[in-house]
Amino acid sequence: MILTVKTGLSFSPCQITGFFSIHDTPRDPLKIGSTGAGVNLQQGVTTSVRISRASRAKLAISFNGKPLAHPVVSRAVVQEHLERSSETLRVNVLHKGILPMGCGYGTSGAGALSLSLALNQALGSYLSEIEAAQIAHKVEVKYKTGLGTVTSAFYGGLVIRTRAGAPGIGEVKKVIPSSSLRVVSGAFGPISTAGVLTNSGLIKRINLCGRELVSLQVKSPETNTFIRLSRRFADCLGIFSPRLREAIASMQRGQILSSMMMIGESLFTVVGRDLVPKAKATIRSAGLIPVVSKISGHGAAVI
Repeated sequence: MILTVKTGLSFSPCQITGFFSIHDTPRDPLKIGSTGAGVNLQQGVTTSVRISRASRAKLAISFNGKPLAHPVVSRAVVQEHLERSSETLRVNVLHKGILPMGCGYGTSGAGALSLSLALNQALGSYLSEIEAAQIAHKVEVKYKTGLGTVTSAFYGGLVIRTRAGAPGIGEVKKVIPSSSLRVVSGAFGPISTAGVLTNSGLIKRINLCGRELVSLQVKSPETNTFIRLSRRFADCLGIFSPRLREAIASMQRGQILSSMMMIGESLFTVVGRDLVPKAKATIRSAGLIPVVSKISGHGAAVI
């Protein structure tokens, strides 16, 4: 049998959520999601896909060259696409990215979104980009690995999610901040998103703390407002670890307002280029490796 190899390549920015409210009552997973605000980074996840006809279906998924032990989200995205194909296929998925997983950078959502776009390209672009993005959102919702990351990363910039749901269903206001701004962040370690999204008491507190913040961000869409509201949300939520609380306090003593990344044991700020060295030094003094990124004005796309 002559094997026809088809490929796809896509990039999705990672994004940091500053504050959010959960909307999980609709039956339609495309309408489930979150309102809130997040900022997209130039760093993200690049996903390449190779598919070929085969006598037996096979799926291989790796991240930075190493096979993923439990790639439940990526596997589900592939399965959603292949359900629409009558062929038996061998699929090879390669995710690449420099940001850590589970720490609030939205790597799961960026991986799911870039995979869905790349696979759609390899399969002949039988879906629109919005429809491919909706598959990624639906899978993230199913496995409780994210609620608004895919929608935010699809559009890029500073995204204010004003109505919950997948791309094309939810509503957003996209802001393109000044190119001189930088997102400076650092992560101690992961927090389970699924653990948070299945904790009914915490969900109530999230929705209480997130109430009215979206409307305040819409009225004043600047990044300064975003950081201030993110900090207000994090303080209200009160799930800082002692070391994260001290790191944020240290930033405050240096007159740099920062907040917790949702959801990770991590902190971030948005500053002008002149304050980047100071922010990096403070983050480093807390024992973290600082990550500096421009804000991505573009959302996810095939390459």
